[in-house]
Amino acid sequence: MTKALFKKQIMEVFAWLYKDRKTGKIRSAKGIMMYAVLYLIVFAFLGSVFYTVAQMLCKPLLDAQMGWIYWCLMGLISVFLGVFGSVFSTYSSLYQAKDNDLLLSMPIPVARILLVRLFGVYAIGLMYELIVMIPTILVWFMKAPFSLVGAVCVMIIPFMLSIFVLVLSAVLGWVVALIAGKLKHKNIVTVFISLVFIAGYYYIYGKAYSLIQLLLQNVEAVGEKIKYALYPLYQMGLAAEGNLLSMLVFSAIIGVLFAAVYFALSRSFLGLATANKGAAKKGYKNKDQRVKSVSGALLQKEFRRFLGSANYMLNCGLGIILMPIAAVAIFWKAGTIQEILSDPIMQPIQNFIPLLAVAAICMVSSMNDITSPSVSLEGKSIWLVQSLPIISRHVLAAKLKLHLLLTIVPAIPLVIAVEWLIKPDLSFALLIPVAVLLFIVLMASFGLFINLKMPNLNWTNEIIPIKQSMSVMIALFGGWIFIMALAGIYYLLRSVLSPLIYLLIVCTLLLASCVIFIRWIFTTGAKIFSEL
Repeated sequence: MTKALFKKQIMEVFAWLYKDRKTGKIRSAKGIMMYAVLYLIVFAFLGSVFYTVAQMLCKPLLDAQMGWIYWCLMGLISVFLGVFGSVFSTYSSLYQAKDNDLLLSMPIPVARILLVRLFGVYAIGLMYELIVMIPTILVWFMKAPFSLVGAVCVMIIPFMLSIFVLVLSAVLGWVVALIAGKLKHKNIVTVFISLVFIAGYYYIYGKAYSLIQLLLQNVEAVGEKIKYALYPLYQMGLAAEGNLLSMLVFSAIIGVLFAAVYFALSRSFLGLATANKGAAKKGYKNKDQRVKSVSGALLQKEFRRFLGSANYMLNCGLGIILMPIAAVAIFWKAGTIQEILSDPIMQPIQNFIPLLAVAAICMVSSMNDITSPSVSLEGKSIWLVQSLPIISRHVLAAKLKLHLLLTIVPAIPLVIAVEWLIKPDLSFALLIPVAVLLFIVLMASFGLFINLKMPNLNWTNEIIPIKQSMSVMIALFGGWIFIMALAGIYYLLRSVLSPLIYLLIVCTLLLASCVIFIRWIFTTGAKIFSEL
């Protein structure tokens, strides 16, 4: 039974690779290979960033006879990325999985179900952690003196460190579950905490280069502090240099931490997995109900789904937060930005600034991809909306409206801030908001188009259609690629087209694309939706 549960969990975690979300069937060997290559390219790109960091750190620290600090720092980065990659799905994977009730109804010990769930979290954390650890190991083998014991320890370290990632992710997921059981609006709180976490991550990432330089200038003083503040990682660094006793100490610390967390979670898992999740207990009250139109009721349904899922808000609605923040940053740093723009070095691109402004606003707005998983999120209960006496295009229109409302409204202050900053001519002042509006409409309709073509209704965890589906990835990266393609085309045609004429052409192209996609959605797309 345990073997079957582990197999089920690992197949669920990596279903995005081998399973066709539209048909629910296993992909061909060629299809699996194509998906694997695509994700390897993405991971290789991210890994190249950490390879550069490893190159900057390894040789100077080895020369200072402090190679263990290299492992402490790169290990800390890998733990941070591993937790960052898995923490947002930990709560839903452990406590909100759709088949929890089914498994708990079987004669299977709760502790065993928890162990299997944790294994899925472990696999995700390991996948993200290896993005850092593989470049770390490659650079170490190229720069450090060879030691057979050290080489064996180095190959074991990523798997032991990923257990530490699992411990941190599980603890954070447990905290979220406790909060969720006490609060009515738990998803808003979860989103807020996650955004603080993300902000801290990118702040540290932005300061990374200066922190590395400061570290190399004060390596001995930093090393003394690390020995005590990060003792397990200190032992890990000594193990990578060939100290077998340190490897045993490091493994023992990780093992004790995991055992303690597993024991604590096993005692609370059943209660948290079957809790009412903070839903308020209400008695029946006889009151009048306000009648809504069909479109209004469907839009309210979409709003409730969006606000009822922290995963949906975080992964598909990040632009809602980023656009107002960008607007505030522009007003706050207006003087500095204007100095940069007026610098003689920027003179060659002065005429292109309105185009760059449009591209920047569109890039941030594309962080909203609300429609791209919206059909998949209907899941196996899609029959409910299909059985209602409404036509399918009204359902699809509500999904479009949600994306447009949640993207256009926060885009308004950003457009105002940008135009206040660059003070464009009247023609550009009118065209910039038009171009942004058309781009948002295009991304909303394109995301819905892709999801209708590639739906996944057979998920057991909502994180799969939200974060691991091909439709979301295509919608998100498709917007960026489209913007970069338009920029590249203008670069080639800059000698024959003025920025104003080019922006007019782009607006025309966007309008035509919007008409095509929306017409398809309300005709062919509506038919596809009714037959899902």
